[in-house]
Amino acid sequence: MENSKKNEGGNENAPGQNKEFKILVNAREKIWTEKKITFDEVVILAFGVISSDPNVSYTVTFKKGDNNKPEGIMVKGDEVKVKDGMRFNVTQTNRS
Repeated sequence: MENSKKNEGGNENAPGQNKEFKILVNAREKIWTEKKITFDEVVILAFGVISSDPNVSYTVTFKKGDNNKPEGIMVKGDEVKVKDGMRFNVTQTNRS
C-alpha cells in the first residue's frame, strides 16, 4: 500500500503535475520541477550554497518569464512562476 501514501497529499499523477522545466542559470541548463522558484533556490542553483558572510550579496535577474512578468529583478524573499526556457543571471558581490 505504499502507492496510497504518495497520493494522500493530492493528485501527483494528474496531467501537468510532474512537469520538468529547462531553465538556464548563469548560462548553464538546469532542470526544475516546481511551478515556482525562490530567490534563495536560484542562488543555490548558481553557486551551490548561500554565503553566510554578511559582506556577500547576490543579484538575481531573469528573462523569458511568465507573461505576467516576463523579466525582472529578484530580491531576498521573492518567488516567481517558472516557465520553460526561463533565464536567470546571478552575480555575487563582496562588499569589502
